[in-house]
Amino acid sequence: MDFATLWVVGVARHVHAVEEGESMEIVKATVWLYQLAFARTFQLICKNWAVLFAPLAYSVILSLASAVVAPLGFLGGMLLLLVTDACISSGLYLIENMLKMGKTDVNDFLKGWTVYLLDIIQISFILWIPMTLAAQVLYPLPNGLLILLFLRILIYTVFNVVPELLYQARLGGLEVLSASYSFVIENWIEWFVPNLFIGVAAYLALGPLALLATFLPSGFQFFFIVAVASFFLSYFMVFRGALFSLLRGTSRRSRIYKYKMGEPFQGNNW
Repeated sequence: MDFATLWVVGVARHVHAVEEGESMEIVKATVWLYQLAFARTFQLICKNWAVLFAPLAYSVILSLASAVVAPLGFLGGMLLLLVTDACISSGLYLIENMLKMGKTDVNDFLKGWTVYLLDIIQISFILWIPMTLAAQVLYPLPNGLLILLFLRILIYTVFNVVPELLYQARLGGLEVLSASYSFVIENWIEWFVPNLFIGVAAYLALGPLALLATFLPSGFQFFFIVAVASFFLSYFMVFRGALFSLLRGTSRRSRIYKYKMGEPFQGNNW
């Protein structure tokens, strides 16, 4: 083997080693980021433990609203959607105040009903139009349902961070959809790995949770499952907010640098 060949092989091995080293640094910095997000979430939940009951309160409100508007037919369905959007707005406002101020209260719970209501209605309408048209076109086709399912998964993936962008970036309409696409493209690994892991863990916990509920009186079984789901959803959404604030406005290179230098790293809203 001549010198030129040896030199090429040596350079190739060096490049491969550098790439492996950078990959490991990315993994370490990302795990460090998850630790920060989980620690921040735990801290906020401990200080604002009442927020764990917020999804439970929303479910009760939606149940009552459903019973009230049921006789109204189509109009009742529209009113129920409005109440649902208001509940989402309230929940996002609670998380916003937790991340920004470190605390939230009942006043935020009540005030939040209208803070993001119009934005949520606008985004829902923007997404509803193409999905309705796609459904009408695809339903008659042999594999139409499968294609429609793929489109829904794609929309859920691309616009996954719309909730966080609403209350952390204060964007709306097409702007928030564009920003969500850009964020997912840049941070899809860092964002979806913990989301998928937590989602799978929650799914696997359904069986043991249902089994545990059987030991309770029949009148408390449903309440127990809903309460646990409420606690989990609250923790999960606060974690998403904390992780998003750490990822937003940073690059993999900047996160690696902060990790290696041991610099304090806080989210945009901390």
